Amino acid sequence: MTIIILSLVIFLELIMYLVIFDIILSWLSLAWVNFRPRFISDIIGPVYKYIRKYIPTRFWAFDFTPIIILLWISFIKWMLLMNNPEVNMLLDQLIR
Repeated sequence: MTIIILSLVIFLELIMYLVIFDIILSWLSLAWVNFRPRFISDIIGPVYKYIRKYIPTRFWAFDFTPIIILLWISFIKWMLLMNNPEVNMLLDQLIR
């Protein structure tokens, strides 16, 4: 069970980094650099659509969807790590 939770936590970390990378790329579009890899939009796009379907996340020109996703991922990771402290020790060993 520990390996499954560890794999899920690592997957959530990967999604979190992809969302952060997508945020940075969206900021670059303000400087007329329109570079957004298709694999990022294929992975993150359905999650954005799901959030936007239930929660209005736009306030003028600001989109709060990535913030909501990052908060949800952080909460899910926290719940997984609190229920199984062995995973936290394994993550510490992987980082070192």
